[in-house]
Amino acid sequence: AATPAAADTLREALAQAYASNPQLAAARAQQRATDESVVIQRASGLPGASVSSSVTEFIDDSPARLASASLNLTAPIYSGGSVRNGVLAAENRSEAGRADLRGTESDVFSRVVAAYMDVIRGEALVGLTRNNVAVLTTNLQATSDRFEIGDLTRTDVAQSASRLALARSDVQSAEANLAIARENYIALVGSAPEALQPPPPLPGLPASVADAEDSALEHNPDLIAARERVE
Repeated sequence: AATPAAADTLREALAQAYASNPQLAAARAQQRATDESVVIQRASGLPGASVSSSVTEFIDDSPARLASASLNLTAPIYSGGSVRNGVLAAENRSEAGRADLRGTESDVFSRVVAAYMDVIRGEALVGLTRNNVAVLTTNLQATSDRFEIGDLTRTDVAQSASRLALARSDVQSAEANLAIARENYIALVGSAPEALQPPPPLPGLPASVADAEDSALEHNPDLIAARERVE
């Protein structure tokens, strides 16, 4: 039995999600169904043939049977442009579907990146909070020792114990958040995160906000899908 390999880098996580994410698989299947509508619309302008047959049996003094068959051939001559426009509309819907598919891919990739970073952040916070507990445990022991020799009051010991209890609560919260981040990562990527590496710097960023806006207006898949639906 094969199990998904762990993705240690952000690129590997994105590639694994692209191959196995169920939301993407459903979107691809939906797009294949939409593409078939073009073929269905073209079929309306093609010749057709049908065959029918029947058998009639007479029940009287002299039983007899009557058999008949017919062959019908049809060919569209003029449809007022409905076939041509139906094909064009189906092609536009197919292009809109492809843009929707790219939008779904973009959304999944964004959530994979967020889940990847959430796991890294969660692991770092768990490590920090556990280290804080270790430090405060040592501090409480030192405070208790100083209280024994009369250098500190019971209030100082209680405050130190309170800080340690709060730190232990922070550890539990951090561990719970990490568990949530890991499960979200598994749902998107398909495997558990193991020893995730820091992501590389973002390549190809626009030089300015205006350039980013111009690029989005031209290439954003949601806008492309909307334009195709208008057509």
